[in-house]
Amino acid sequence: MSYLRYLLNEELVEIYSEVRDFSRKLCTDIFEALILTILSQNTSSINMWRAFNELKRRIGCTPQDLYRARIKDIEDAIRIAGMYRIRSRKIKLLVKKIVEEYNGDLSFLKDMPLEKARALLLSLPGVGYKTADIILLFCFNKHVFPIDTHIFRISRRLGLIDQKDGYEVLRRKLEEIIKPENYKLVHLALIRHGRKICKPQNPLCEHCIFRNVCPYSMSSRK
Repeated sequence: MSYLRYLLNEELVEIYSEVRDFSRKLCTDIFEALILTILSQNTSSINMWRAFNELKRRIGCTPQDLYRARIKDIEDAIRIAGMYRIRSRKIKLLVKKIVEEYNGDLSFLKDMPLEKARALLLSLPGVGYKTADIILLFCFNKHVFPIDTHIFRISRRLGLIDQKDGYEVLRRKLEEIIKPENYKLVHLALIRHGRKICKPQNPLCEHCIFRNVCPYSMSSRK
């Protein structure tokens, strides 16, 4: 485990060193980050950004802009992302709660204890564990490690969790292994690794940094 901890905290980020610059460019506006998360589900990053930019161009992307907007106008703006009717309704439900209950401003979350801020985010329509944790980590620099499908796959292959274990089990496990100051970079690097090397099908185990500590990789070589 100590060698795996070293690989995750030190070597992985060096291999995917581009995440250092990328992490500085990530959206840190909490509301825009929430909208981007809704637009990102089951679509490409290219279409997500096209939809987001078109939404900003046509309507704007503040809680007040979208609260006043007609749902048909939101649908037309984000059509390129696909599932535009479902997404537009999610956006309207989210905006309604943020405007009517929090006056369109969630910046107060920055000063709340982590668990209370997390619980409030999870109470918002359409916000699940991953979205809440991404907001907390990247917008408010709180020490929580978000989990996505790539991180799940890599962790299961590494034997960190069982197949039946869910989000919270893995989050707590990785928060024990990864240094809090590395959460952002390791999160981004693991996603890169899942896309390039530890793919769902035909993973490139021979090129993997974890090949000598990974049960999945070692079993495939027998």
